[in-house]
Amino acid sequence: GRVILASWYGNQKVDLKLGMDFHRSHKTLVVSQVSEIPPQLSGTWNKERRFALAWDLVKSLRPSQQLLTRTASLSQAQDVYSKLGNGEELAVAFDLLRK
Repeated sequence: GRVILASWYGNQKVDLKLGMDFHRSHKTLVVSQVSEIPPQLSGTWNKERRFALAWDLVKSLRPSQQLLTRTASLSQAQDVYSKLGNGEELAVAFDLLRK
């Protein structure tokens, strides 16, 4: 499986256990970052173009209607990742305003 970590955690701490079970499941962590890219791409991919493409993809995929199984607070991250790992959840969005 694959866990995609969005770049919108800000400075908030997220506790995530990456112990034996995580490693044995051969998960891949992918970090999403659209605000900075390698210098060699910055001439053609400015910030506005990157954000426009990201939002166009979100709008066309409509993940909240097709994939999202629930929303959760960051304090629930460990539980969310556990449930994603064992197949109880398909896709979870983190609500940064929820405590």
